[in-house]
Amino acid sequence: MKTVSRSLPILIFLSLTSLATWAQNGKYGEIEYAKAINISGKQRMLSQKIAKDYILMAKGISSLKIEKEFKSSKFIFERQLKILEANSRNSTEKFALKRIKKLWEQFGSIVNSPPSYANAQKIMEMNTPLLSACNQLVKHIEENSQDSNQFGSSDNNELMNTINLSGKQRMLSQRYCLYKAASKMFPKEKNQFESVANQVYTEFDNAIGTLLISNLNTTNIEEELGIVMSEWEKIQNFKSSLSLKDVFISTNFLTTRFNLITAMYEGLTK
Repeated sequence: MKTVSRSLPILIFLSLTSLATWAQNGKYGEIEYAKAINISGKQRMLSQKIAKDYILMAKGISSLKIEKEFKSSKFIFERQLKILEANSRNSTEKFALKRIKKLWEQFGSIVNSPPSYANAQKIMEMNTPLLSACNQLVKHIEENSQDSNQFGSSDNNELMNTINLSGKQRMLSQRYCLYKAASKMFPKEKNQFESVANQVYTEFDNAIGTLLISNLNTTNIEEELGIVMSEWEKIQNFKSSLSLKDVFISTNFLTTRFNLITAMYEGLTK
């Protein structure tokens, strides 16, 4: 009995020490969870931007801006994928990354080929599975951040969710342009692609409403959301008459602004 009584305080001490260490090490490898959610969320956007640029080039719409955007997006996607792989510690995250890598290899073999009508059709078939896999990784990282914060503030969980939501707006902006371009390139599938674009439009609009009333908003974030709303209203008011060039410019603008807004939400953790 004396042995047990002497060992008990030691066990309690070790348990508490382990718990404290576990809580302090609540990171995605060497990356803060907020940044990991931002980076993994950006992969969703890049998958759609790469697909969009490829479709435009396959349609014969090309410029130095589009080509530069296309090349840089592929480079950033691959670079960030390596960063996410290097910092992954959780089995669910590793499995999600393995799937992304497999899909990216297939997707990459197409986007690294000269643009063509046939390859554009393949891109329209492959972009959503890649997007879904990237989105699944974001969900796993957010869930794991919540698990590591079980003894922390609920405000932190709200912030992680908001970073995810704001970051997702970047993807929706690019996906909207992608499917508007596809609806013009593939007349037979026009109704199908327009339907997807309309779903994206609704999701984007609903998310703006949620972000506008977030308790996390600072004065600077509210100002940025005001700039976004001004651009979004242009799309709302002239949705049916906007040219593909107008959609390209507006959705790129929205992507850039939401990239900044997401970084501002991420900065609230510091």
